[in-house]
Amino acid sequence: MVNAAAVTQQMIDVFNVKGIVHFGIAGNMNNSMSIGDVSIPKQITNAGLWDWLNPNNAKGGEDAASLDIGNYNIPQGDGNNELGSLRYGQEQLYSVTGHINSPQNVLWINTTQEWLHLAADLEKMELSHCVNASLCLPKKPKLVVGLKAATANIFVDNAAYRNFLHETFGVSSSDMESSAVAMTCASNGYPIIVIRGLSDLAGVGGANTVHKFGSLAATNTAKAVFEFIKKLPLS
Repeated sequence: MVNAAAVTQQMIDVFNVKGIVHFGIAGNMNNSMSIGDVSIPKQITNAGLWDWLNPNNAKGGEDAASLDIGNYNIPQGDGNNELGSLRYGQEQLYSVTGHINSPQNVLWINTTQEWLHLAADLEKMELSHCVNASLCLPKKPKLVVGLKAATANIFVDNAAYRNFLHETFGVSSSDMESSAVAMTCASNGYPIIVIRGLSDLAGVGGANTVHKFGSLAATNTAKAVFEFIKKLPLS
């Protein structure tokens, strides 16, 4: 995430940038979405911004959410665990449109509304559903605009944590760069859109499907990016 933010800032500083089209593959957090689908989120959160809490500490009122590790004990969760809880917090957004040295505490970073409107027509586009002649998805993938996404320096491959993220934050995808790129764009006042192809459903058991369908998710993402760029005004 640090590298993604730094490179985005360098691009803004060095080049005549009009906005950032950020894209790649992501893990699926939403059971109503499928491998090969493409998500263009309206909001992104940093789900890796948390601290450990001692079991005897009270939860703070300003926390975005908390995760009680004891609820996931095996075989039976009873809420008691020496690891305590994770306390999720907010980002500090320093913006060119805000007050100097007075950051805004935010949980969600919004992508650019005008660009989301341009992307809305992409929901009708045809996406690929086969990696090759012998490896295809059971149904044709879809593109969805307006969901929520999470970012962290974590490759999520755990079903319980995936469900927690979806149920607590309402996110449909998880990746390792998007919120950092979006935060940098928001700080500098530049438009941003995020386009992510879903390559796997975290924690389904067996080998992670990113190795099987990662290339298909990337292909569908690239198709969506090309079609979106065609919709951008030339000036």
